[in-house]
Amino acid sequence: MGQVHQMQLTYVPTEDRLLFRMSTKNRQEFRFWMTRRYVKLLWISLTNVIAKADAVKGPEDADTSIRPKDPLVESTIAEMKHKEMVAKSDFATEYQESAYLPLGEQPGLLFSVVIKPHPAGPAMLCMHPEKGQGVEMVLSEEVAHSLCKLIAETTEKAGWALNLTFSGPGTSDDSPRGLS
Repeated sequence: MGQVHQMQLTYVPTEDRLLFRMSTKNRQEFRFWMTRRYVKLLWISLTNVIAKADAVKGPEDADTSIRPKDPLVESTIAEMKHKEMVAKSDFATEYQESAYLPLGEQPGLLFSVVIKPHPAGPAMLCMHPEKGQGVEMVLSEEVAHSLCKLIAETTEKAGWALNLTFSGPGTSDDSPRGLS
């Protein structure tokens, strides 16, 4: 699979699933269904990868490392970082149809999500159906944050009441916060 060009997530009420479409720079398109259960697993995986990436970078001010961590401060910092990363992505350009569908026109039902760490760069996000081919893509910070934004907005439109927030690893709570 080539480098990710565009991603789209749409709620399809008749299926009660999300349709994930991803195109590559070399004009291939991959289509998959995501269930509510799958989205919850994917969200936890994505937010954990982002949290680990932030932890590896370490605090910018050495004095902050000796202070106890305040969950509210950590949450606010995580949300600010998320908004900063999402601002780098282009959500205004309409999704462009691709002519080449290597896995066929019918979307596959995603079943497993695995994050493969990469020692010299970003992790790989591996999404596969129970049977058949899936996709594996480089999970840059920008891609991870953009996918989180798409998931949060689309599940809210779907009325799935997942209450996904971006305030730390694997976070999903009942507070009114969310992505806008």
